[in-house]
Amino acid sequence: MPQHIGLNSQNTYEIKLYGRADDSWRSWFGEAEARSETLADDTEVTTFSNVVMDQAGLVGLIRRLHGMGIVLVSVRRMEIKFD
Repeated sequence: MPQHIGLNSQNTYEIKLYGRADDSWRSWFGEAEARSETLADDTEVTTFSNVVMDQAGLVGLIRRLHGMGIVLVSVRRMEIKFD
């Protein structure tokens, strides 16, 4: 069953940021799982998985990150698998 996409629908996202996330940022992502990794070129990236929010929340989060000078690497909507 496909997940509904709309302005008010809750969707699940994966958000990648450049650098290592500060612990104070983690609450902005709700119950999301955070994982930091160092890439082969010594670049650090933090990935927040299972970020659940609607479009307004996502836009607000992106604006907040931008306002703090945090570089956004990617935002990807995750498909929900139903058994």
